[in-house]
Order: sequence, then structure tokens, then C-alpha cells
Amino acid sequence: MTQPTSSPLAALKPLAGRALETALNRALALDSDTRDSLRTLDGRRVALRLAAPPLALQIRVAGERLEVGPVEDEPDLSVRSTLGGLLGQLPFLRNDDAPPVGKLRIEG
Repeated sequence: MTQPTSSPLAALKPLAGRALETALNRALALDSDTRDSLRTLDGRRVALRLAAPPLALQIRVAGERLEVGPVEDEPDLSVRSTLGGLLGQLPFLRNDDAPPVGKLRIEG
């Protein structure tokens, strides 16, 4: 029996996760107040799940750093969205006069 072929996107996920983690921690290095306040959230996890393309990631606070990886167990905060719903939250793409695009669900 043949093994199911994984998508090309699957091979890029670890690399993309490391790149996101590096970028987030570099941004934190520029803001000592935010970095210092992370200590109170040590061990907390946020999960982000997109419906299409199907993608999920978790960001965990580890001291003054953020770690990006796969979703494990039940996070402290979960955000489920469509890509359109997530992009619609960005200030430079937001149009408060237009009807909402996509879906966004926050739990936790």
C-alpha cells in the first residue's frame, strides 16, 4: 500500500515557524518593557488555526522569549479564522464601513 503524499507546504512549516519565532523575538528585543512583561505570562500558549489553507500553530511564552511550534493540547487562548477574517483585522486593510469578511472566533 502506498503512503499518502504530504503537501509541499508541510515541508515548509518548520522553516516558516522558525522564521516567525526569530522575527517575533527580534521585535521583542527592541522593546524591553514588553519583553519584561512577558515573564508574567510564562508557560501560556496561544493557538492560531486557519480554515483554508489548513494551518495551525502555537506560540508559547518561555520567560522573555516566544516559541513557535505545533499546537499541543488545549491552549490558554485559541483563535480560529479564515484567512480573510484574519487579514481583515490588520489596521491597514481594515474598512469599518464595509461588511465583515471571513470569520474570526476567539476562545479562552
